[in-house]
Amino acid sequence: MVAAGLTIQELAPAAVLARIPEIAAIWPEASRNRVQDILPRHSERDGFRFLGALDESRLLAGFVYGYCGEAGQWWRDRVAAELGPAGTRRWLPPGHFELTELHVRPEGRRRGIGGALHDAVLDGLAAPTSVLSTQTDNEPALRLYERRGWQVIVPELDFGSGRPFVVMGKDLGV
Repeated sequence: MVAAGLTIQELAPAAVLARIPEIAAIWPEASRNRVQDILPRHSERDGFRFLGALDESRLLAGFVYGYCGEAGQWWRDRVAAELGPAGTRRWLPPGHFELTELHVRPEGRRRGIGGALHDAVLDGLAAPTSVLSTQTDNEPALRLYERRGWQVIVPELDFGSGRPFVVMGKDLGV
């Protein structure tokens, strides 16, 4: 259940880019300085979908976004190298959806916002699978994803930060 007074709304790329300062305030500190570089590039990718949890004042309490991954993109190719050819065909087929970011303001956590955003971004997607990565020690995120049917497909992968991540996949039944 989502906290009272919040609505989940899909935002068009132009509206997302206009909210970069607000999004950056929610984005984890480790990558906050990269938001102005990453988000505009991601917003141009096929299948880009951004949803915000908006309060009564229309401020973001949290957000989620993703897009359709393709060969030649940095994250997808790193994961494909770990999965090998069979795993890549299984989890990264043409049209797969990469759930890229899901963040909730600290004061809004454990109120159903993250789960509602997760469910909304995947609802109605015409994708065979979805994939994501999160830190191996991010227990709240791991619990959220496991409860929603995600499975570990790469147990540990360092994307270059020195911090281990887990890669998870979910069949979307399309």
